[in-house]
Amino acid sequence: MTRTMLAARFHEHGDRDVLRLEQAPIPQPSATEARIRVHACALNWLDVGIRRGPKFGAVPLPLTTGVDVSGVIDALGERVDDWSAGDSVTLYSLVTCGECEFCRAGEITVCPKHRIIGEHMDGGLAEYLIAPAQNLIAKPNNLTHTEAAALPVVAGTAWHMLISVAELKAGETVFIPGAGGGVASMGIQIAKHAGAKVIASTSSAEKMDKARELGADHVVNYHDEDWVRQVIAFTGGRGVDVAQDLVGARTWADSLRTLARNGRLVVCGSHSGAQLDLAIPQIYHRQLRILGANGATYNEVCLALDLANQGVLRPVIDRVLPLTAIREGHRILEEHDHFGKVVMQVGPADKP
Repeated sequence: MTRTMLAARFHEHGDRDVLRLEQAPIPQPSATEARIRVHACALNWLDVGIRRGPKFGAVPLPLTTGVDVSGVIDALGERVDDWSAGDSVTLYSLVTCGECEFCRAGEITVCPKHRIIGEHMDGGLAEYLIAPAQNLIAKPNNLTHTEAAALPVVAGTAWHMLISVAELKAGETVFIPGAGGGVASMGIQIAKHAGAKVIASTSSAEKMDKARELGADHVVNYHDEDWVRQVIAFTGGRGVDVAQDLVGARTWADSLRTLARNGRLVVCGSHSGAQLDLAIPQIYHRQLRILGANGATYNEVCLALDLANQGVLRPVIDRVLPLTAIREGHRILEEHDHFGKVVMQVGPADKP
């Protein structure tokens, strides 16, 4: 008899009502894979975007999303000898070919053949998932599974954007819009760790206080008509050196306005819109740079997790919900009713 597990899946793209909790076969690992008993899986905007309909080609259906996973190895393929059943792990979600010119050069985030766990293959919003053994990362000892699941995508992405791509330096000033988002909440902490000054924007007094608690030096409410002027005034009229933008078309124009001459706009995400009208002269007159950042490398995720294990970075968790509340989790993200991560408790909660 085939063993089954509970999984949150959708068989077609659409609104939240396409999400179903159903029994699915427990997957079997290949020779180079591991099977993980999932304890916790954090939601990302990717889960919402893929459910609505992917932007970059078709995905297999039915699909279980979930890229941020923490759990315990349950079974191993016969060629996996670096891990043992019972090891607590989290995941690096990008699966690359390892053979193209970009992979050979260490630029794996732009591998043209890449796949993502939870997008191109089933992810962690189920009791079990399988993943390539090379994508496993030991769970930091000082973090619970819930805390560990809240970190890999957002911490790795923020590090890749600010440190690797934008090359943020000590003494510079960075603007981070949408401070309630997962990547933004980690970006504030990473920028402060790098010695930068941080200006953040968000939508309410409560969220403004939370952004300050994370280390933001100045926070503005983007509902204020003059918030861009407030940002520039905080820099003495100069503007910021770097703007980190995950939001997309709705915020690009304003993020560009906050930049100083020779400023850098680093972007990764477009959920508010993928196209916009852009005044080109401002780019060359002020010598601005627009930099794309795609995900993070395995080493960047490991570095961010190590900093969290040391207490330098703090997981920012808005709330923890049972897997049965998966539609509510999607609602929270879509309505921006959160500050930090929404984590789905899939298996038993535990202590570090």
